[in-house]
Amino acid sequence: MKIIKWIFACIVCLPLISNAQVNDAIRLKVLPAPKEVRMGEGRIVLKPSTTILIGNSEDRTAAETLQKEIHDRTGMKLPIELATAAPKTAGHVSLGRLTDRDLSSYLESQGVKVGDELGNRDLDKQGYVIRVTDSGVLVAGRTAQGVFYGVQTLRQLLRPEGKMLAVPALIIRDWPSMEWRGVSDDISRGPIPTFDYLKMQIRTLAEYKINLLGFNMEHVFDFQTQPLVSPRDSTKDASKDAALTPAEIKELVEYASKYYITILPEQQAFGHLHQFLKYEIYSDLAETPHGHVLTPTNPKSYDFIRQVYGEVVPLFPGPFFHIGSDETFELGLGQTKALAAQQGLGRVYLEHLQKVFEIMQPYHKQLMFWGDIAVKYPELLTILPKDMIAVPWDYDPKPSYENIITPYTNAGLRVVVAPGAGNWRAIWPDLDSAFVNIRNFVRDGQKHRAIGALNTTWNDDGESLIDMTWPALVFGAAASWQPGESSIDDFKNSYDWAFYRNEDSTFAGVIENLDRPHTLLAGVKLDNARNELFWADPFSEAGANMAAKALPVTHDLRISAEHAAESLMLNRAKAHLHPETLDDMLFAAWHLDTLGLKIQFTSEISRYYWDAYQNQTDATRAQNDLDEIVDINGRLESLRDAITQLRKMYAEGWARENHPYWLDNVLVRYDNLASEVQAKIVVVQQAQRQYWSTKTLPAPEQLGFFLK
Repeated sequence: MKIIKWIFACIVCLPLISNAQVNDAIRLKVLPAPKEVRMGEGRIVLKPSTTILIGNSEDRTAAETLQKEIHDRTGMKLPIELATAAPKTAGHVSLGRLTDRDLSSYLESQGVKVGDELGNRDLDKQGYVIRVTDSGVLVAGRTAQGVFYGVQTLRQLLRPEGKMLAVPALIIRDWPSMEWRGVSDDISRGPIPTFDYLKMQIRTLAEYKINLLGFNMEHVFDFQTQPLVSPRDSTKDASKDAALTPAEIKELVEYASKYYITILPEQQAFGHLHQFLKYEIYSDLAETPHGHVLTPTNPKSYDFIRQVYGEVVPLFPGPFFHIGSDETFELGLGQTKALAAQQGLGRVYLEHLQKVFEIMQPYHKQLMFWGDIAVKYPELLTILPKDMIAVPWDYDPKPSYENIITPYTNAGLRVVVAPGAGNWRAIWPDLDSAFVNIRNFVRDGQKHRAIGALNTTWNDDGESLIDMTWPALVFGAAASWQPGESSIDDFKNSYDWAFYRNEDSTFAGVIENLDRPHTLLAGVKLDNARNELFWADPFSEAGANMAAKALPVTHDLRISAEHAAESLMLNRAKAHLHPETLDDMLFAAWHLDTLGLKIQFTSEISRYYWDAYQNQTDATRAQNDLDEIVDINGRLESLRDAITQLRKMYAEGWARENHPYWLDNVLVRYDNLASEVQAKIVVVQQAQRQYWSTKTLPAPEQLGFFLK
């Protein structure tokens, strides 16, 4: 009671400025943007004498995130005290509960509404109030989760003032627009994050009020009943294996709960099971030999599901379990062909989901399933139990996604919408497309009362580095907390401050430069800056044709990539938060630049060789042409060197995030491309020696030079 009275004394009536005069939420550059902001006059400066006061021990994690932010930015380590009596001085940060009648009544008397006005208690429990005057800071919520989210907003409100930090006088009322705001991370097709990286990922996502983190696992659990499939880093020391063990999962679940994140396991029960079905002992369970889809015609398939789920499900105490079941393209082509012909493919698919639901009943979970297949059979969706949750997904930028949401809502099913980060198969995520996809999909989900959003990352070619995806993940967090259609421009204007605590737009500019190659390549009908373009053999006819199409935009592509690299190298010190994510951005810049260099050099090497071939009687000219290709600092040598340097950078980036498992499967691609270039060096040197002796050169096409 004494601490509450002290708070009352410190927080005086705050003069307010109308929202009509200035959009305060946008000006603050806070992500997600708070729903209600009223600015006051003045500010409070946090000093070494400032104390972080908590009235409940549950709020210690929230207080520690604030303490660390202040320490990292100023060197001050403010004490955290469990308040049992009023302090003798003003100017402290207090974390309180709106369930305290004295506190809530006082705030109401000052024009700060704290009642349940939302009609949704689940959302209200995550809401918070911040009140700042020159006498003190109050962060209050109905629950510890609400207080935690209020503190994450407060962290972004701390502005530098000399060697101290100041908070502007204001009142914020805020609550989420969607109950569940999630990220789904594909850890089953190459990169498997280290335990330390997973913890960092949890902490970072929680800063932006994400409360659901899914892992697409498939085979990466340390199965005892299925010992063949788990990924191994070492055949001798099990402690070095990449597979998640029960002990690690338990620790991760507990760690995430401190940050109010629920871990969502996705263990496939239908498609995407090739990592199992490639083994011969599972041959009778495969729809097609060594394929991807579990056949529903064999009763042993359901025994398999019971075994796998019996190991995995009990480790995750959260309310949800994701059974996957997407992209079952082989269904009806193998063992199920006769049944599908008799009953229809849709019924076979949906009845399998129903059987999995029945298997899962003893665990009392709410089952999610990917919505790409079931949506094709809207007239049959009544087969599914109403407790199941459809997760429609679509990753293309479209004006509307209602056509894949409403079939489920019309059937009485709950929905979680799943946009994507645009990171798979790409040198750098296609963020311009991803932002539109996330914005519109989440908007439509809110319109049709989706219970949440699950923003997805994927590793289709096993190359993606997660630190490249933070802009898309933070935008997904903002869009699912904020109401309606979120502004992409406002997000970009806020991102530097909200993510890096940088006061200008340096890193937003870097991101724009990294995005531009996608637009440039799409403009010449090459889709975007895909890994496939980088790995293509430049001395094949297909590779030469690709280079010819890309060449008109390659100068601009490289200029954008080099501006990004230069800015990152010059301005790293501006990142006062999350500076480690800049390394992946720098790698992406060099990767894009090397793609452009490869395209340009493919053209220039062909042109030089054709010129030498067509002017063989001019020895000086022919020799000069060949020197441009293979002499010291010749183009082939420069291209080889760029590839091998990029390989080193990629390995370093992988090691920052992932277990060694799978890395060699990517590095071999760099080795192969470098070997192709080195082999071409040898071939051209042989042609050069032939010219010295015979004054003749092999035909260009014979050496793989197709561009005249």
